Amino acid sequence: MKKGFTLIELMIVIAIIGILAAVAIPMYSDYTKKSRTSEVATNLKEVVKMQLLWREDANNHSANYWAENLQSIGFKTSSSKGAGTAAACNDGATDITASTATWPVYACGSFYAFRTNVSANESWSCVRSDSADQAYAAEIRKKTVPDDWKTACMDKGFGLDHGN
Repeated sequence: MKKGFTLIELMIVIAIIGILAAVAIPMYSDYTKKSRTSEVATNLKEVVKMQLLWREDANNHSANYWAENLQSIGFKTSSSKGAGTAAACNDGATDITASTATWPVYACGSFYAFRTNVSANESWSCVRSDSADQAYAAEIRKKTVPDDWKTACMDKGFGLDHGN
């Protein structure tokens, strides 16, 4: 009696493993892309909270005025990096410190760049015409997040809207 596996048995096992891998790898890729959106809601909510607090502080400005930049509200991501454009968060990000004279427009996160108060005349797909959005996020690296999460906005009622 021979011990071991025949060539056919080994080929069948390899074919089964190949089929499982062909199904599992795309599912894993989609899962990791979706998990990268977790920073969006948390950071946008924090920006909106800071916007609401800033607006209520009578020492800052006149009534009905929202902060137009991150420096006004003091928002930073955990990386403490910022850039002039969302795409520049890849290479041209600089440290945001209290002593920075001019803060960049965007605060750089792991997969998204965040900013305040995007106006309706800008070309972001999630901005509504009533200028209700108080915080905005844009993907930093292409194809690292789901297609329907390339941009996201949050309004003062904490309504999250993500576009493409």
